[in-house]
Amino acid sequence: MIWRFRKEILFFILIYFSFLINKLYFSRNFSKNLVKKNIINYSEIINENERLKKILKLNEEGKLNEFIVGRIINFIPSLFPGELVVDKGQKENVETGMVVITDDLNLVGKVERVEENVSYVSTIFNSKTKISSVLFSTGEVGIIEGGTTPFVLLKYISSDSNIKIGDEVLTSGYSKSFPAGIKIGKVVKIEKQTNSLFLKIYVKPYCMYSYIKEVLIGKERHN
Repeated sequence: MIWRFRKEILFFILIYFSFLINKLYFSRNFSKNLVKKNIINYSEIINENERLKKILKLNEEGKLNEFIVGRIINFIPSLFPGELVVDKGQKENVETGMVVITDDLNLVGKVERVEENVSYVSTIFNSKTKISSVLFSTGEVGIIEGGTTPFVLLKYISSDSNIKIGDEVLTSGYSKSFPAGIKIGKVVKIEKQTNSLFLKIYVKPYCMYSYIKEVLIGKERHN
């Protein structure tokens, strides 16, 4: 009788083993996906903690008051924008003149005007931008000016300066709205000018607007 139904028995045995294999495969893949998802979540948590530590340090150093986190909703123009539109305004206590930085604490610009629900940020690429800045390597103070995309110019550095390619430029603290020590960018080109006491210095800003989704808006702390 068993021999008679051997095909049926073999068929059911194959179905049973097929079910077990599929179950095992699903279980393993589910575990892998769960582990991968947890790794991503842990990475996001670690990155967020690092960002919050940097912000806390900036506050502890007495440079800025509390931050308002804003999402960028428009770039004007879209490439190397002179202006950003942020989704926070008067309702969130944003004020004209507040400094704007990236979440990794690089300079973006400052709030130029505020409406009820949005703010307009003048960036370091804006042709009207003028920010007192300092060379980290030499301590020399100059002025960062916009309007020369994809770079900004560092002006009024003496022609006999020891400045080098790769030197870092920070805010000096002498300009209203911009506390000292915020990173601006690195020197990428240095030109000596005929009949001038100063160098023409091109600085590549750290902030890359194509990757920025959120900004931090803060107010300089006056002790």
